[in-house]
Amino acid sequence: MAPDERPVDEPAGGDGPLRSVGRHERVVDGWSAAALLVVALVTTALASVILRSDGHDTPPPIESLVGLLAVTLPLALRRRFPVAVLVAVSAAFVFLGVRGHPDTLVPSIAEFVAVFSANVWSPSRRRSLIGSLIVVAGMFVWLGIDISAQARASSGPTDVVLAASLYSVVLTALFFVAAIHFGRASRVSRARLRALEHTGAALRAAHDRIAERAIDDERTRIARELHDVVAHHVAVIGIQAGAARRTLDRPERASAALAAVEETARSTIDELDSLLSVMRSRDGRPADPVVGLSSLPDLVADTRGPGLDVALEIDGDTRDIPDGMGATLYRVTQEALTNTLKHGAASRVIVRLVRLDRAVVLEVDDDGRGDAAAADSPAGSGLGHRGMRERVDLHGGRLSVGPLPGGGYRVRVDLPVVPKGATLVEGE
Repeated sequence: MAPDERPVDEPAGGDGPLRSVGRHERVVDGWSAAALLVVALVTTALASVILRSDGHDTPPPIESLVGLLAVTLPLALRRRFPVAVLVAVSAAFVFLGVRGHPDTLVPSIAEFVAVFSANVWSPSRRRSLIGSLIVVAGMFVWLGIDISAQARASSGPTDVVLAASLYSVVLTALFFVAAIHFGRASRVSRARLRALEHTGAALRAAHDRIAERAIDDERTRIARELHDVVAHHVAVIGIQAGAARRTLDRPERASAALAAVEETARSTIDELDSLLSVMRSRDGRPADPVVGLSSLPDLVADTRGPGLDVALEIDGDTRDIPDGMGATLYRVTQEALTNTLKHGAASRVIVRLVRLDRAVVLEVDDDGRGDAAAADSPAGSGLGHRGMRERVDLHGGRLSVGPLPGGGYRVRVDLPVVPKGATLVEGE
C-alpha cells in the first residue's frame, strides 16, 4: 500500500497496534484454539485408524499430541503476540510434516490463521511482512527437499512426479499469498473502521460543544432582552410613581402620573408576552424582531414625563435598514434612556437617528450628570452597557459612551449598512 494510502490511525511507517485486545477477544481466541485442538485430535485419530488398516505406519500418539498442542494452542495468543505465534505454529507445522503426521487439514488451518493474524495484529507491518516471507521461504525450502526425496524414491513416470511437484508448489504459493493478502486487507479495513470511530467521536464532541455554545448564546440573548424590557419600563414606572407621590396635593397631575404608570405597566406586560411567544417558537426559524425603528416614537413618548423632555430626530430614509439592525437600535435607545432615568438626573434628552450612505448613526444625548452613566451604577447588574455592546458587535458596529464637553452624557452607535443594489467592498 502506498504511503498516502496508509490508514489514518496507523503511525507513520505502519508501526503501532490497531488497538488494545479486550478481554472478550482473549476469551474467544482461547476457546477457538481449544476447539481447534479437539478437532485436530479427532481427525488425527480417524486418519490413524485408516492408515493403520492399510498397513501404513503412523507416529507415536504422544508425538502427535505434542505436535498438535504446539500447532493449535499458541493461536490463543495470536492477537497479543502475532509474530511469535507465527514462528511457533510454523515450527510445529514443519515438525508434524517431517514426522509424517496422518492429518494435514487442521495443521494447515492453524498455519493459515497464524500467517493471517501476524499481518493483521502485529504492531509493525514491516515486521509482520518480513516474518511472513521468512516463513514462506522456509516452507518452500522444506517443500523442495520433500519433493526431491519423493522424486528419488519414486519409480513412476517422470511427468507424473513433475506434475505432482508443480501442484504442491502452486498450492503452497496460493495458500501463503492468500493468508498474507487477506491479513493485510483486514488490517487496512480495521484501521479505517477505527478512524471512522474516532471521526464519529470527534463529530459528536463538536456537536455537543456547538449545542452548549448555542444554549449559552440563547441564555445571553434572553437575559439581554429581559433586561432591556424590564429595566426600562420599571425605571419609567418608578419615575411616574415618584411624580404621582409628589403631586398628591394636586389630584389632576397625580391622576395623570398614575395613568402613565398604568399604561407603562400594560406596555411592559404586552412586550413581555410578545417576547415570550417568540421564545416558545418550536419551528426552528428565526423569529421576527419584537420591536424596531417603527417603535421609537412610542418609546420616546413613554419615557417623556414630568421634569423630563425627550425629543426624537430622524434624518434620512431608514426604511431599508434591516429589521434585526432596527431592533438593535431600538434596544440601545431604550437602554440609554433607562440609564438616564436611573442615574442621569437629566431634564432633556435628544434621540437622534441619522441615515448616511453606508451607515446609520444613533445618538442619545442628555443634559444630566456627565459621569453618572459612564458605567452602570455600583449597585446595578452591569448588564446595561455590556448588553448594548454585544448587540452592536453582532452587526459589526461601534459603540461609544461618555460625557459631553459642555455637560451631559452621550451614547453613540455607528452601524454599517449596505445600500440596496450595492456590494460590500473588502475592507469596508
